[in-house]
Amino acid sequence: MTDLGEICSAALKQYLAHGDAIGLDTAAALDHAGLPEELVQQPEARLPGRAFQQLLENLIQQSADPLFGLHTSAFIQPGSYNVIGYIAMSAGTLLEALSKVSLYERLVGDMGTTETRLDNDQAMIIWSCCYPAPARRHLVENVLSSWLCYARWLTANEQLAPSQVWLEHSAPQDPALLAEYRRVFLCDVLFDQPCSALVGDSGLLAHPLTQPDPLLLSTLEAHAVERLNQLGVATSLSQRVRQCIDDAMGRTLPRKDQVAERLGMNIRTLHRRLADEQVTWQQLLDDVRLQHARQLLQTTQLPQSEIAEALGYSDIRSFQRSFKRHTGQTPGQFRSRPAAL
Repeated sequence: MTDLGEICSAALKQYLAHGDAIGLDTAAALDHAGLPEELVQQPEARLPGRAFQQLLENLIQQSADPLFGLHTSAFIQPGSYNVIGYIAMSAGTLLEALSKVSLYERLVGDMGTTETRLDNDQAMIIWSCCYPAPARRHLVENVLSSWLCYARWLTANEQLAPSQVWLEHSAPQDPALLAEYRRVFLCDVLFDQPCSALVGDSGLLAHPLTQPDPLLLSTLEAHAVERLNQLGVATSLSQRVRQCIDDAMGRTLPRKDQVAERLGMNIRTLHRRLADEQVTWQQLLDDVRLQHARQLLQTTQLPQSEIAEALGYSDIRSFQRSFKRHTGQTPGQFRSRPAAL
C-alpha cells in the first residue's frame, strides 16, 4: 500500500465547508475516516494522508457529484494553504507567489507537487498528484480550480483565466458537466492530457498582486522554513541560494562568499553542493534576474538602463544580450507584445 504521507488540518476545511454547504453529513465522514473533529480544528495539526483519502472518498460518495472536487474551489481561503496562503498574499506578482508555493508546499501536505515551466511566451503550472483514484480526479480539479480562484482574488481580477486547462483524466459524457468546467475556468478544458496544468501566456504571471508586503513576506517565510525544519523537511540548497539572491534583488547583489557565510559554509562547499544538485551559481543568478526582468518589463515603464542597473548588470548591453540568450527576444520586443488579458 502506497504511503500517502500527511496533510495539514487547514487543507481539509475547504472540503468540509463545501460538504456542509450542500448538506452532507461531514461529522459521519470524519468518523468514518477516524479523524476526531477537535483534532481537525487545530490549525497546525498533521493528519494521516490515508485518513484524508477515506474522508474525501466518503464525501464524494455522499454528494453523488462527479465534480465534487471542482466545486470545492468556491470555498478557498488563505488559510486553506496553511502559512503559504499568506505568503502568496504578500508577494509582488503571481510568478513570485507560485515560486513560494513550490518551495513550501510540503507545509500543506504530501498530496502532490507543483512545477512552473516557462518556455518563451508560454507558462505551464503543473500539479502532479500523489493519490490514486477515485480521489485523484477530485484532488486535481480542486487544486487547479482553487489556484485560479485564489489568483483572481489576489489580483482583484475575477476574469483572470489561462488559455487552456489540461486534465490528465477523461472527460465526462454529460455536456452539462463540460459546460461547468468552462464556467469555473473561463477557458477551454482539454482532457486525456499528459499532465494536469494551467496553460497560458507567461505574461499572466506578471500580474501584480493587490497586497504586496516585502517585510511581512520575509517574516512569514522565516516561519515557513522553521516549520519545515520542525517537520524534518529541508528545502534544497539551490532553493535557499535562489532566495538569498531574490531577497537582494533591486539592491547590491550578494557575493558568493556572503551567501555561503549566511548559509553556514565556505565558497568551495557551496559550489560542490550546488553541483550535487546539478545547478550552478550563475544559473541561479540568471534565473532570478530573468524572472525580475520579465516583471519589470511588463509592469513598469522603467528604461532598460535602469532595469539593467537594478538587476546588477554591468551595463545595458550585458542585460540585453543575457535577456535575448534566455528568451530569444530583445527586452524591447518582449515589452512591446500585446498585454495578456
